Order: sequence, then C-alpha cells, then structure tokens
Amino acid sequence: MAALGLLTITSYGSWMYGFGVLIGPISDDMGWSTTALGVTFGGAMLFTGLGSFTGGRLLDRFGGPGPFLLQALLGGGLLLASTWADHPVSFGLLYALGAGITGATGFYHVTTAAAARLRPHRPDQVITVVTLIGAFCSPIYLPLTAWMVTTWHWRTAARVLALLAVGGGLLAASLTSDARSTRSGPSLKPLDAIRSALGRPAIKRMMAAYVMTGIAFASVLVYQVPILTASGVSLAMAGTIGGLRGLFQFFGRLGLTGLVERHGSGALLRLAFLVSAAGIAFLLIGSIPAGLTFAILAGLAMGASTPLQSVYARSHFDEGDLGLLMGLQGVSMGLAGAIGPVMGGVMRDLSGSWTPTVVMGIVTMALGAWLLKPDEHRPVGETTLQ
Repeated sequence: MAALGLLTITSYGSWMYGFGVLIGPISDDMGWSTTALGVTFGGAMLFTGLGSFTGGRLLDRFGGPGPFLLQALLGGGLLLASTWADHPVSFGLLYALGAGITGATGFYHVTTAAAARLRPHRPDQVITVVTLIGAFCSPIYLPLTAWMVTTWHWRTAARVLALLAVGGGLLAASLTSDARSTRSGPSLKPLDAIRSALGRPAIKRMMAAYVMTGIAFASVLVYQVPILTASGVSLAMAGTIGGLRGLFQFFGRLGLTGLVERHGSGALLRLAFLVSAAGIAFLLIGSIPAGLTFAILAGLAMGASTPLQSVYARSHFDEGDLGLLMGLQGVSMGLAGAIGPVMGGVMRDLSGSWTPTVVMGIVTMALGAWLLKPDEHRPVGETTLQ
C-alpha cells in the first residue's frame, strides 16, 4: 500500500499540483497567456480521461507493471522532454501527452483498484489508506515546487517533478504484479462491459455529478496559487496555503470507513461537495485569513470526497473489470479537468479578474451535490445496483 500511496503522490504532484505553481513563472518567463497554459492543463486532463480505460485495462491484464511502467517510461519521459520546449504549441503537446499518460496510469482510478485487488478482503479500508497517503501530495508538492521555482528556474523545477514521477512508477511496478484480475478475469469484450455499466441510471448520475464537481476541483487546483497571489499574497504564502489545503485533505479522510458503514457514502459525499463549495467561496475575499479558511474547509471536504468517490464507484462495478470500469471515474474527472481550467483561464483573460473563475467553482460544486442524491448510495458491502 505504501508504494501505491507514493505513486499517487508522484503522479498527482508531477503535474496536477505542480503545474498550478508553474503557471505564473512560465507566463512571466515565456510570455504565454493564461488561456494557453490552461489549455495545456485541460489537454492533460482530457488525455487522462481518454486513457483511463487503457490504464485500467492494463491493470486488469498485467497487474501493476502494465500501467506503472508505461507511466515511468512514456509519461515521465514526455514530461521531461517538454521542459526543453521553447514554443507554446510544442510545450503544450509534450506536456499534455506526458501528463495525460501519467494521470491515466497513476491516478486514483488505477491505484485504488490495485489496492482493492491486493487486499480483496478489506477493499474499502485499503482504498482509504491509499488516499490517506495520497493526501500528502499537496502539502509536499506545492511548497516544494514554489521553493524550487523561487530558488532555481521553472524548467529545473519541472524536470525534478518529471523524474520523481519516473521513480514512483518504477517502484510501484516492481511491487504490484499481483494486482491483475484473478477471480474471473477481465471481460473479453471491454466495450460491452462499459456499455452495460453506462446503461445504469445511477452510474449516469454519478458521472454527471463527478463531472460538475471535477470542473470545480480542477479549476481551483490549478489556479488556487495565482488566485491568491492576485489578491496580494506572496507566491511562497500562496504555495503554503495550497499545501495546507492538501494537509487538511488528510484529516478529511480519517475515520471515513466507520462513517460510511453507518451512513453510506451518498449522504457523506453530498455533504463533502457542499462544504467544498463553501470553502471555495472564501477565495472571493482575497486575504490570508480567508485563504486559510479556504484551506481548512476545502481541504477537509475535498479530502473526504476522494475516497468516497472511489468507494462508491468500486461498489457498483464487477470485480473482473474493476480497473477498466473504474476508468469511468477517470473519464469523468478527465472531461471535467479539460473543461474547467480552460473556462477558468478564458474567464480570467476576458475579465481581468479571477472572480468569475471562483464563482464557477462554487456553482459547479453545488450543482454536483444536487445531482448526487444521498439515497443513491448504499453502505459498504453492498456491491450491486438494482
């Protein structure tokens, strides 16, 4: 579990958290617009979503070495190559492809499925453990990236992030060969398995809710540092606030297993979305105390939502195709990540203010909570839909 947790940290940190800190320095150094960099991030999220089924299928067939070696060799390699690009198009393509492959093969939809396979008698508990370890990504990577950019240069910082992703992938690949599908094996017709899952109304609502909240999450994640610095907060302090939000994600995941057993994941997940919306609203105030309040509320709520989303999704899919079907979660988040940062960047460039971007985050997070009816979820252990 430790290797999967570490892989989660290096996968998310290599670009999903790190890029938010790099945006300002890249724009200042290269003169590229926020919209162009937002498109790069959005492209990375889109490639993550499109590749999620492949990452899950590789896990089903080959265990951890399938997706994790691909991440280390191709994903990390392309991220590294992008740091030598001097044109926004070449940089955007290399970075988006490398980040997309890294996300498709190392984000939670893969690592939580691998964890459930490695500990089949305690799947929800080990999912929580992996997400608890993963919660340290933000408090590690945001201040670390801010320090590297301030001390060195954004290109050097990005190279370090890429190499850490390579190392995390290689380590996890060497320790998770038993994470392949073993009970009945993966379906011979993966498209039929996906089509069957998408025919269930509850899964359609789940994906719609995940897309809405994913738009908010991705936008806030990539722009939280520039939003804070635009209000007068220093880059170092903004990185620290972002890191604190990540630290509180850890506390938001403590004790969830018992709560889910008593209440089911639906009501808890809906509550987490609503508290996240309230936390995002504090970014509108634009001060250090408000930023700290954002870090606490959004950190706790977003932290809780990650394992809750995985527990809910896992409980509705067949074990044999778990990796493949958990890709549905990756697709919804990838789609949201492709839409949110681009919209947020365009709003910022057109208005000259981050306020429309923050409002979009509040509204989409609340809309996701509305879409996700609490009685759609069952307590842990009930694994099928009627």
